[in-house]
Amino acid sequence: MGRMKSGHRYAITLVGGLAVGLGAAWAITGRGLSDGQIANGPWTTSLGYGTKATDAVTRAAVARAGLLALPAKETVYWSAKSDAAGAPLDGNCRYSLSGAPLDARWWSVTLYDTAGYLVANDTKIWSVNGANVALDAKDEWRVTISPDKPAEGAWLPGTKGQLFHLTLRMYNPGGGFRADPAKAVLPRIVKEGC
Repeated sequence: MGRMKSGHRYAITLVGGLAVGLGAAWAITGRGLSDGQIANGPWTTSLGYGTKATDAVTRAAVARAGLLALPAKETVYWSAKSDAAGAPLDGNCRYSLSGAPLDARWWSVTLYDTAGYLVANDTKIWSVNGANVALDAKDEWRVTISPDKPAEGAWLPGTKGQLFHLTLRMYNPGGGFRADPAKAVLPRIVKEGC
């Protein structure tokens, strides 16, 4: 009988320890990719994504996010959870995402929910890129992010009642960008109303 109680205690301690350890790992890696080493307005990144030199926690967060990260000389991944004023990105609101052509061979911005999944929408539009946004007379592009489609222009659908994140991918970033990514000109995220 004493051995049985001892075995139960051991099993309970082992299961409890595993639960605490897995829970802590899930919480730490769940912070996502916005805890990067470089901040530029609402955007954050790490140039270590996709390299062997990256620490174990960052590698686990990248794996959990399903990013399949390439090294920074090939792709830089930026994440934004807030607008230019620092408020969380809210699917109830309308935002202007705009900027000049980025210093990269190709770029895209994708909208995800806070768990890192594509947001379900009837239009099946989740991303815009440098090839599908038009430049205006000032050589800038603009995308509206909102739950309702605007009368004109590029659009990323938000979902009412749901917070979201944006991921900017810059493929083959230019030398000027790589020299000082914290000072690079990145897209502006401005709330226009809710």
